[in-house]
Parts: sequence; C-alpha cells; structure tokens
Amino acid sequence: MLMRYYFKLAWISFKQTPLLSSLIVVTIAVGIAATMITYTISYMMNKEPVPGKADSLYLVQLNSWDPQKAYYSQGEEERVPPYLTYQDMQNLWRANQAQRHVPISGYRDQLKLPQQADSDAKTALVRSTSRDFFSAFNAPIRFGSPWSVEADRQGELVAVISADVNQRLFNGQNSVGQSIRLGALEYRIVAVLDNWPILPRFYGEAMRAFRKPRDVFIPFEAQVRNELWSSNLQAFECWRDPEDSSFEAFLSSECVWVYFWVELNGPSERLEYEEFLYSYVQEQRASGRFQRKIINKLSTPVEYLTQREAISQDNHIALGLSLCFLILCLLNSMNLMMAKFHTKTLEVSLRRAVGASKRQVFYQFCIETLLLGTLGGALGLILAQLGLKVCSQVYQHLSSDLMQMDLFIVVLTPLIAISASVLFGLLPVIRASRIEPASQLNSV
Repeated sequence: MLMRYYFKLAWISFKQTPLLSSLIVVTIAVGIAATMITYTISYMMNKEPVPGKADSLYLVQLNSWDPQKAYYSQGEEERVPPYLTYQDMQNLWRANQAQRHVPISGYRDQLKLPQQADSDAKTALVRSTSRDFFSAFNAPIRFGSPWSVEADRQGELVAVISADVNQRLFNGQNSVGQSIRLGALEYRIVAVLDNWPILPRFYGEAMRAFRKPRDVFIPFEAQVRNELWSSNLQAFECWRDPEDSSFEAFLSSECVWVYFWVELNGPSERLEYEEFLYSYVQEQRASGRFQRKIINKLSTPVEYLTQREAISQDNHIALGLSLCFLILCLLNSMNLMMAKFHTKTLEVSLRRAVGASKRQVFYQFCIETLLLGTLGGALGLILAQLGLKVCSQVYQHLSSDLMQMDLFIVVLTPLIAISASVLFGLLPVIRASRIEPASQLNSV
C-alpha cells in the first residue's frame, strides 16, 4: 500500500515538471539505446554458433604445404592451411573415422524455375557439402529431409534450398519434389531449410562469417562430377601448379580448397582421430607427400575464427566507447535530477514538518528515480530496436540476424537502465532527503 502511494507521488511529480522529467527520460534512453545497439551486435558476433557443440565440431588441418617453404609463419610458429586438398578430404571421408563428416565448398550460378525464362534467373550462392552438414550444424529443416547417403556417393542432382529461396520461388509453400534450375542443370528439391540465424557462420570462409547461409545446398560430389567452380568465390591456394588447366588435374593437385569438418563426441574420440590422422600422414609421407613438419590440427569453431581473425577487436573498442557515452548520459541525468529535486525542497520540508522521516523521504525519491529509469529503459529499448533496424538496412551485406535482440538482451536492456538510473540517482536522492525543514519553512 505504501509502495503504491510512493508511485502515485512519483507520477504526480512527473506531471508537475513534465519538461525536466521528460528530458531525464530521454537522456537515459539515448545512452541505453546507443550502448545496447553496440552490445547486441558484439554479443551476436561472439555467441556460440552451434549451442552444445563447441567442443565436438573440429576443422581438420594438415600440413601438406610446400616442402621448401612454410605456408606462413607468425613468430616461430608454423601455420597450416585451413583447408585440405581434394584427395586428402576424400581419403579422410572414406576412412569413416568420425561421427560425421562435412566437406565444404561452393560456387555461384544462375537460379530459376525450369519453366521460367533465362531473363528471370537470379544469381544464387551454392554450398556443396554432405548430408551430415545439416545434423552436424543443427540446420533446421522446415520441409522434407536431407538427401541420402547414396546421393552423397553418386553426386545426385538434388538440393536443399533456403527459406528465402523457397519464399521467392514457391511463395513459402512445401516445395519438396519440385525442381529448380541452376545454370544448365536441373535439381530436385528434397528439403527446405527453416530460418537459420547461425552466427557467426564459422564453417566456411572467415571473411563471410556474418553473412546469411547460402541459397542452395547440393551434394559435394555433384559439384565435382559436373565441374562446377567459381574461382573468384571459392578460396584456394596452390604451392605447385596443376599439371594442366583441366578440372581433373586441379582435383589431383596439391591445391588446398576444401574445408573439412568432423564431429567427435568426447575426448576419447578426439584422441583416436588424432592418432588416425598421424597414421594417415605417415602413410602419405611414405609415398612422397607431406614432407614438412607434421602438424595435424583439430580446430574448434572459436579457434578457427580466432586463427582467421574473423572477429575484429574493433567491436570491443566500440562497446567501450558506447559505455563511456552511457556514463556521460547518466551523469547528465544525475544533474537534471538534482535540479528537479531542488524544486521540491519546500514540499520535502512540509512533509518533514508533519512527521515524515528522512527514510520515508529517501524512499519517495528512490521510487521517483525508479520510475524515471523504467521509462528511460522502455524508451531506450524502442530506440535500440529502431537503431538496429537502420543498421540492417545500411549494412545489407551482413546477416540481419546480427541486428536482432534475443530475449536475453530484451530483458537486460530495461534492467540496465533501471539499475544505472537508481545508482546515479542516489546522490540527488540523498541530498533531497537531508533537507532540514526549519530553514525552508522560516522563509515561507
């Protein structure tokens, strides 16, 4: 009952000084909005991409580089490429020593429905991989299911399409069994992905870690058998040129270009796989390959992103600057609160004269500060949402999921606003509660 009375007094005080009170609310809101926009983007960039699998997914890296020259060095540490040669990837996949095997490559082509004119085709980014991709990375399926093991082996012309492509071509309806045309080839749709906010997108090119997943997914072998390649899209490096310009020569060369992820459950499986890799490299070394120092690495998603410097340290700098801006806004709001409470000295004196204690006055102004902080947090949440929407329009090359608050941040935003407002409002509240009634009443 007493708390309701204090809130009533706080609301009356707000209406008595609407301009000053609104200025305090807006000042808090602007500081909170700027901070939470920056924090949201930083949080989404650094979140765990596949919850629960941080220590079970590994990128396989082998030191198959030039015997005469290291891949590159940083200090005294020799580094190994993040991708494998085609022959090494195939050998490891066929050995079947892991729970799941996920080769990663890609290309771009023109996408349309078979009955559409060529002028209606749009460029689509295609991801070639294995059926294990969807279960290993927890890719959500809305319709259908991934292609079969046999489709992986035979390179069948089947496809899983993204929710965006399904919406554009089939109005969001179940398109399983329908066909799409990629370039000169026709693919049968076996599944449609649901919306998949995987961030960062760690499994492929690090420079594209914060972009949307590809439009279409096909069996890796389908790309190879049909010689589908986009040299300006798929990263590759060769320490020795292929024997000729044919695609077959490229596949049998020492060029590295295939990301190869495996899923291993527990330390024992990882140890066994490391032993398997060592044996494999020793066998290849006996045939004349892998003449450099043996460096076999199993990198987790976080380790891979760190190696490739996919997450910029500028995010932390921006977050620090936004926190400084928030503190500045809160200091300004504290000064405004002092001015607001100064106008209430006569009211406080009268309350004290009729029996109110310093503690009761302190509680009254704390509730008023709490009300201002709550309103500032609510307005700050709205401004932050609008700011993130503007960012998603400006930075369209990045995934829009980077600019979306999850439930944790939505709840955190007003809590920060309220806590910070109460904290920075303590000094004005303490000063207001210590007003001596005699000095003010004598002047009346």
